[in-house]
Amino acid sequence: MHGADAITGTPATNLTKGQFGVKALAVYEDDFFLDWFGRFYSGPHKDTNFVVTDFTQTDGVVELDPDLSTAVEAQDLFEMYPEFSPAEMNDAINAAIAMVEDEALQDKRDETLVAVATQWEYDVPPDFVTVEQIYEESGTAGRYSPSGALLDVRHWRILPGSPPKIWFDNTYKTLTAGRKLRLVGQQAPPQLTKDDDLCSVPQMYVLYQAKAHLHLARVEESGDDHYKKMVVAQARAHEERKRLLVASRGSRVAF
Repeated sequence: MHGADAITGTPATNLTKGQFGVKALAVYEDDFFLDWFGRFYSGPHKDTNFVVTDFTQTDGVVELDPDLSTAVEAQDLFEMYPEFSPAEMNDAINAAIAMVEDEALQDKRDETLVAVATQWEYDVPPDFVTVEQIYEESGTAGRYSPSGALLDVRHWRILPGSPPKIWFDNTYKTLTAGRKLRLVGQQAPPQLTKDDDLCSVPQMYVLYQAKAHLHLARVEESGDDHYKKMVVAQARAHEERKRLLVASRGSRVAF
């Protein structure tokens, strides 16, 4: 999201708890990276953030704050950027995802429910936004017969509440105690917490909406540079958002 300003690299020299050196950075003057934000995105210190407190042109040595618990290693791939911290960018990305949680739905399947004799209501497992189909396990554990396993949608429904319930009409359907129930439906895209978390929301929408959030937070007056960048990013995000709608299927889970 920083574009050409971002720096990525591999530590090679001066590997300690508080610094590392990269020969390729020796083209920059002393203190060039002072107060830049950094993050190790791969290697033993993956997902660790830092701030640059000093930079020495000779050998391209970067000093970190805070010190790490162990020395930097050559496998610790890093990135550095001048304006937005990793925490700000992470928050902006998750805010962008949250804005479309009712639009960019994901498929979800769950097999944690087990039928209990004479029980007709069950808590809907966490994170379901819709439930489209329910299957009952066959006599063989883990198997769901092509015929007979799918429960007729007229014989169950979702009851609102906290938590919401699945109610089975025992006039038409008797569940077999001890058998699992497979629920098929949809969930909202989850928030991201680690660099290697996967996201199903289209990348270009997330990128532009997150950039719009970041620049908006820096706007001081209408028409300044951040305002102009925010307007451009938001316009692109609106265009990308039109392409990500996933229609909901089945019964809505209401709280």
